[in-house]
Amino acid sequence: MSGRFAGKVAVVTGAGRGMGRAVALRFGREGARVVVAEVNPEHGAQVAVEIRAAGGTAIAVTVDVSQTSDVSRLFAATVKELDTVDILVNNAGIAVARPILDYTEEEWERQMGVNVKGVFFCCQEAARLMIPRRQGKIVNFASTSAFVSSSKPEVAYDTSKGAVRQMTVSIAAELAPHGVNVNAVAPGTTATEMTRSTLATEEGLAWQVARIPMGRVGQPDDIASAVLFLCSAEASYITGHTLVADGGWLLY
Repeated sequence: MSGRFAGKVAVVTGAGRGMGRAVALRFGREGARVVVAEVNPEHGAQVAVEIRAAGGTAIAVTVDVSQTSDVSRLFAATVKELDTVDILVNNAGIAVARPILDYTEEEWERQMGVNVKGVFFCCQEAARLMIPRRQGKIVNFASTSAFVSSSKPEVAYDTSKGAVRQMTVSIAAELAPHGVNVNAVAPGTTATEMTRSTLATEEGLAWQVARIPMGRVGQPDDIASAVLFLCSAEASYITGHTLVADGGWLLY
């Protein structure tokens, strides 16, 4: 299949739903060979089927990115099946919403395990493959919550996304001499399974839209467009940057 990413191998974590699914489908349509990395095997398999049905190439790998053994297995399976990794998109993430007095240690560790530890060790595995080839693109998922507090008590989530933003800067500085671009996207409110409860009521939707100068919540494909740009040749001189895609949320 032809396209901007023809023949490239793109690993997308959390690709079974929402923004990750949109990113994986777009890569497939634009010629990449896609690794659908997903903790839910049914969701991951379905997205891989969709990519193949549209004429693309895809494999599904079940992985919990908070487990380093799973991360190692993901990249080993990718190399075995597709030879290398050209692109890594660290989309997998969870949000544990609790007031500060109610957080448990277990909840904190789970939040950081997926959103921070998982991102770091996926970057590490990708870097092992990209450095010798002196090329590669990594895009991490931060959030507007990396800049301001969430609209509800989510101190662990906000902290995790702030960590991803800084991690992106630090890894970008280290890998730039090796020809590897490392950037992040920071989505604003986007219509996904994670935000379904927030947007389910007229009151909740109206509150969100009132905060967004563009007058609508984001759609997964809005974020996929930003990710694919950062992975494209057009972004070859961009590294260490967090691209905000929020309809203007942070302007207020």
